[in-house]
Amino acid sequence: MWQRVLALLILIVGLLLAVLGVVSDNDTPVRLTGAVLMLIGIIWLYKQPTLKSLNRTDKPTLKWYQSPILWIPIIAIIIFIISLFM
Repeated sequence: MWQRVLALLILIVGLLLAVLGVVSDNDTPVRLTGAVLMLIGIIWLYKQPTLKSLNRTDKPTLKWYQSPILWIPIIAIIIFIISLFM
């Protein structure tokens, strides 16, 4: 459980660095560091075991492509890339 929380924390810190990096003097390295941290957080969350393998329940679980934990950072990365070109 703590690994999932730490992965989410890294993801949030990366998102904040990518978005708020504009306020610093050297914004490009800060924003790129944030994007890398977001990518590390996404990969770490993806590699963790699912709830189905941790405890057997009869409830249907979300597929990996239905998870907001996956899509929110992907949308943030897309917005980050678009903001680089504007």
